[in-house]
Amino acid sequence: MPDTADFVQPIPPDGPAASIAAAPVRDEIFVRALDLPTLSLKQARAAVLQQLDILSPLPPAEVASSVVLLGPVEEGLNRFAVGFAPRALLERDGERIVTLIGRLDGEVIVFRFERPGAAPGKPDWAWRLELATIAGLCLAIVLAGASVRLGREIDRLQARTDAANTQAQHLSAEAASLARIGAAWRAAEATRQAGVVDCALGDLAKATGGPVGLTRLSLADGQLRARLNAPATDATLTALQAMGFRATTAVAPVAPPPASSADPAPPAPAVREVQTTAADCR
Repeated sequence: MPDTADFVQPIPPDGPAASIAAAPVRDEIFVRALDLPTLSLKQARAAVLQQLDILSPLPPAEVASSVVLLGPVEEGLNRFAVGFAPRALLERDGERIVTLIGRLDGEVIVFRFERPGAAPGKPDWAWRLELATIAGLCLAIVLAGASVRLGREIDRLQARTDAANTQAQHLSAEAASLARIGAAWRAAEATRQAGVVDCALGDLAKATGGPVGLTRLSLADGQLRARLNAPATDATLTALQAMGFRATTAVAPVAPPPASSADPAPPAPAVREVQTTAADCR
């Protein structure tokens, strides 16, 4: 996390700070150790500001502070190095961020101070880029969560749409069947054969033992043809045949297979259409 990224920065032995490591620490930089039960630099800076009049060797109005995380010292506590620099020293440099060297327990520490009254034309782009990266990651996480929720909602809506389409198709088929049956009834009524239709429907109800579901009904030349919405059972076919109905799909008798044959007998075809005539209806 960027809030705990400023650890102690070691100075290379052959780098430009080699002469500083060998020379006494500049009197302008005062370093103090601070142990806190947190790893957050933000909370450490807030604690320093609250106790600035106690920790700082100079008046709070004349000093700037910088905090660097050193690491854990004991269970639950972490040590921070707090550097104090006079504001007059920071104003000598033209950069917005001023880097100064300090020591704590013989260890060289790099502190970064923001120069008071820095020119607006020299922003800290590294810090801004870091903040922008964090904001981008947070936005990506939020968008990913929203995308997952949106996908689930789309799936639920699609399931509802599919169910509604199925119901609509079923209702459309029923409406078409009713329209065809109504047309057949009106045609029979026009030719004074409505009694044949009424008689046939009554016999169908008796054969099935209840309401009859039809998908098609036609009457031509005194012959009524009905299509059931479900295949007729053997018992229903027997009852219909006793009342004069005939199945349009004849079921051919199947000879018993030889004793040596292991193949099962083919299933009988499903019968869904029956027919009768005015002479058969009684």
